[in-house]
Formats: sequence, structure tokens, C-alpha cells
Amino acid sequence: MGKPFRGLAAQMSASARKHAGILGVLGFAVCSGTCGTILQSGGSGTTYTDALGDQQGSANLLRDISSATIANDANNLFITINLNPGANIATGGSFNYIIGITTGSPTAGGDTSANATTHGNPYGRTISFDSSFGGMTDFIGVFGAGGAGSVASPFTSYGFNDYAWNTNGSSLTWSKINQVASGEPISSQPATSIPNTITLTVPMSDFSVNLSLTPGTTFDFDICSTGTSGNQTAYDSLVIQTNIQATYSSTAQYNATVLDQYTITSVPEPTTLTLAGLSGLSMVLLRRRRK
Repeated sequence: MGKPFRGLAAQMSASARKHAGILGVLGFAVCSGTCGTILQSGGSGTTYTDALGDQQGSANLLRDISSATIANDANNLFITINLNPGANIATGGSFNYIIGITTGSPTAGGDTSANATTHGNPYGRTISFDSSFGGMTDFIGVFGAGGAGSVASPFTSYGFNDYAWNTNGSSLTWSKINQVASGEPISSQPATSIPNTITLTVPMSDFSVNLSLTPGTTFDFDICSTGTSGNQTAYDSLVIQTNIQATYSSTAQYNATVLDQYTITSVPEPTTLTLAGLSGLSMVLLRRRRK
């Protein structure tokens, strides 16, 4: 296998965020193929928050997603996954983190939980997007590299691979688009020396089959922690602000009806930046000559 600017929802008061989270979770509980809800949205440099301590399956803090930040330039998505501040991703064990993406359209035609072989994603985890979002159309799977995740053999980096759904014509399958076997860094949040952050640089062209990620394009997504073998459920979701299951089962299908949303932000071309800099310098020199 393998503090940026916040969006409008992230700027809400703590009370408003709490109520939004409650409403989102209620929506998750009652919807099934009939509705989809966006909890948090934003553009380049947006941090999406999750409640701490809402992981399931064990007390291992690597399961507990704290927040994620997404930014972009003209060619890449920059994704940072922050885990619980007490988690040590180098030595705390081996987990996968999956980023599911969809166009958000009910007619997207992505993989859904109705597909018993994949369970809605190419890793075969029991994690899917509801048909009201059109299922999961694109996927990034994140895994430890350069070690075994133990004290004796710590992870030195992370790798990822990404997939697109239905890239083989009429054959509805997941196709691997890209794999970065290692080299994506693990790092520390500012408040601690323990490594608990994963940073990814993902080419936007990897999603061109289903998503043309140009300025103004919006996609819906969720990030989940899960195990390292098939048929395992999500332990935590970035979107859901509480436990994702009332009674936890390691193989129960997690079918997301609440997602976050991101809009690709236009960034100045290098030439534009250079011209703007030269224009500013010219104005300074002109003022000096007039003195």
C-alpha cells in the first residue's frame, strides 16, 4: 500500500460551531441516500477542525484526528493532517488515513457502499460516501513508510497513493493514478516536540479524470483514520464532531452523509508577481527622484 486563513464556517463562534456540529451529526444519523450536508467550507489555507477524543476502537491517539489544513497553488494541493497532540506517529503504531473526494453531485457516479467488493473506496475499508453526494470519485490513501511504526523501528516519513473511480471506460473500477512510496514528511505541531502531523503535496492533475481542479472548482471531502487491512471501518472522521458509531463495530460500514468542502483558489502567476514587484520598485525610485 502505500495559521492559515479560515473559511466562513471556521470563523463561527464556538457556540455556533457546536450547534453546526450537532446538526451535522443528526443529519448523518437520519439520512440515507436522500440528503447530504456540508459542515465546514473554505478556500486556500483553510483549517477544518475536529473534536478531540472522539476516536473509536481503542484509546490510541493516532486514531484521533485533530484538524486538517488544505491549501493550493496552481498545480498542487497541500494537505496537512493534524492528529491528537499526544499522538506519536513515528512510534505509536501503524494506521492508514484516507482522504475521500467527490464532486458532490448526486449524479457523480462514484463508488458507494452498494459495492460490496470495495465498500466504497480502493483500500476496501468499510468507508463510503452516500449516494446523495454521488459516492466517492477520488481517493488518497496515506500510509507510514521508512519503518514499522514502533520504538525499535519508527516511521521516518509517510507515503500516499491516489486513485480515480471509473477510469476504465464501462468497467466500474478504481485505477491507481500516482504513488509516492515515501518522502512525505511527518512533523510536529507548534506546541509539542512529538511528531503528530502529516503533510502531503498532491498534484491536482491526479484528479483530472473526474475533477478539473481549476480556480473556483469546489469539491467535497472527508478524512478518516482506519486500520491497515481490508474490511475495517473508520475510527474517526474529520467532519463528524463526535463518535461516528453509537455502538462501535470494527467492520460496520461508515457511510458519510456529512462532508467538508474546499474551493480551489486562484494564485498569481510568477510573472504577475514579478511585474507587481517591479512596478512597486519603480514607484519608490520615482518618488526618490522627485524629492
